[in-house]
Amino acid sequence: MILFVYAVLVFLVLRFCVTLFNFLSNPKLGYYSKHFSEKVSIIVLTSTVKQDVENLLTSIAEQDYEHTEVFVQHLESISELVNQTTGKYLLFLSPSTTVHFGLINNLMYRMKVFNLAVLSLIPTFKASGFIANCIYPLNDFLLLNLLPLRLVRLSSFSAFTAGSNDCLFFDATIYKQYKWHEKLHPKALEATEIIKLAKQQRLKAEVLLANKFVYNTVDVKDTASFSMRLLMNFSNNNLAALMYLTLVIVGPVIVSFDFNPALIILPIGLIFLSRVMIAFLTAQNPLLQVLLHPLQMIMLFGLMLRGIWGHIALSIKPKK
Repeated sequence: MILFVYAVLVFLVLRFCVTLFNFLSNPKLGYYSKHFSEKVSIIVLTSTVKQDVENLLTSIAEQDYEHTEVFVQHLESISELVNQTTGKYLLFLSPSTTVHFGLINNLMYRMKVFNLAVLSLIPTFKASGFIANCIYPLNDFLLLNLLPLRLVRLSSFSAFTAGSNDCLFFDATIYKQYKWHEKLHPKALEATEIIKLAKQQRLKAEVLLANKFVYNTVDVKDTASFSMRLLMNFSNNNLAALMYLTLVIVGPVIVSFDFNPALIILPIGLIFLSRVMIAFLTAQNPLLQVLLHPLQMIMLFGLMLRGIWGHIALSIKPKK
């Protein structure tokens, strides 16, 4: 038992160090006051015919960048759609997002300065309602607890990989040359896998927090896909996800009942500081995130188990 307690505490300290690194390195898209004129092709892929894209299109129209062309397509082969574009850059956006003033200029500045092939933004979530606030901050919590985001660009190791399908920005020439989507799925973009492929091909990739330049308005009803998104933080590794749940959720419960009460201050303090730092990084209410932490961990446990079960079901499903 004492070894398990030590493992829980060591893992908690390591997670805090990752969060602290993210907080100090501040991996956000900045406002750079630069203006460009290269053409950008904006592609919105909808999952259903009736999916509402009006808010997104309105936000694109209100951008300060005029050199764009916009494609909205339902379940079209990405390869065929990309061949219709004429922009020097490709911007893929999810229909659930809205973009804000300065986004495209800032993306292009980042691409040019660091000679990037692909840049992915983790959107700022707009969650309304009690249940949504218990669920949707969990993805940011996992990401910033597990991965130093700056190392995605600074390290050549493919293990340091993350990404969001909600906002992907590509150099169009490189994208058309490598056709990464065709190696994964002809009608889908998987940001994490694309960034991993880019790094394997010695190309530069980066993942940043959107810093309010991209918002995602979440749907609390779609918990199934969100469960799978959570699992992607572990590269869809069921064993790694189970170990994380054991050390992060089951472990602290056991420690609280079987540990010196005087030393409980350490894990509580680390958890408190972690939630505050993550809240500031992701433009969430720090006090609310601290108060909701116990409920969020219960939600995380259930959603992760659902995601693991769904992944197992997909892997054993017979192929047609």
